[in-house]
Amino acid sequence: MRYAWVIFAAALLLIEPRVASAQLTSLRIGTNSPASTEAVLFSIAKDAGILKQNQLDVEVIYIAGGTLSMQALVGRSLDFMCTGGTPFIYAYLEGVQGKIIGGVNNRLPYGFVSLASIKTPAQLKGKRIGISRFGSTDDFAVKLALAQFGLNPKTDVSITQVGGAATRLTALQAGSIDAAVLTLGLVQIAQKNGLNLLLDFIEKDIEYQQVAVVARDDMLKARADVVRRFMKAYSEGIRYYKSQKEVAIRKTMAKLLTNDRSIGEFDYNQRVRALPDDAKPTIKGMQLALDDIAKDNPKARNLTISQLVDLSFLP
Repeated sequence: MRYAWVIFAAALLLIEPRVASAQLTSLRIGTNSPASTEAVLFSIAKDAGILKQNQLDVEVIYIAGGTLSMQALVGRSLDFMCTGGTPFIYAYLEGVQGKIIGGVNNRLPYGFVSLASIKTPAQLKGKRIGISRFGSTDDFAVKLALAQFGLNPKTDVSITQVGGAATRLTALQAGSIDAAVLTLGLVQIAQKNGLNLLLDFIEKDIEYQQVAVVARDDMLKARADVVRRFMKAYSEGIRYYKSQKEVAIRKTMAKLLTNDRSIGEFDYNQRVRALPDDAKPTIKGMQLALDDIAKDNPKARNLTISQLVDLSFLP
């Protein structure tokens, strides 16, 4: 009998990891950049065992542009989406039933970059500016930058849809566009390749919901326990991201496909300033986005932030 119990115990040791693995809840979360804050955060959270401790297995899916990513969320290809306040509000006005449940970038971690020949904002007149899609976060950022420059986005420049941040950088280097808004890690790469930084949004310290965690209403109702576990893991991931700087920088470099540590460190230092300690979105930043949309869309004028945000799933 003693030997039988030994064999049984050994068998349990072999089976237990498989049982634990089978109990993990698989989730798919979308991001608009392969080197985004959330892509790095969830990657290191997985490596650190934070996701497993919360019985989660999270896959991060890259989808260029906030408009396309919202379509993927609505189509149930994703469980959560990290996207901007602007594309979410547009989607909400079109009938999408969802809520912002957390904040990722509560400032704009962007730089407005131009060709080497364009050294001042005034030289942007008549030039081509690349964005991902109309109604996207970077579309808003471009208009915000042009307002800072005293330029009219409708008459002074030509705004064209190009694609994600990496695609915009490639288009800039090829000369097919004259300027674009880029994420800060790519800004560093652009500058090292001779392009000009005309505006650093982080230095302006403008509160804006550049990236938020979004979920469908049906997900919030039917799987509330999973959503709470997800937000708990996300909150723990924020603390790990901020406290383990070297780990985060190395992962950032890997996501940016660079061996240049200065690029990874610059990107991390800027993103950590935009990432909220408490995982909450910026209400002030959401109001900024809503007020901007309401200028051209009458339906947005009666919308309130409380209709767009649900903080009850935060730990």
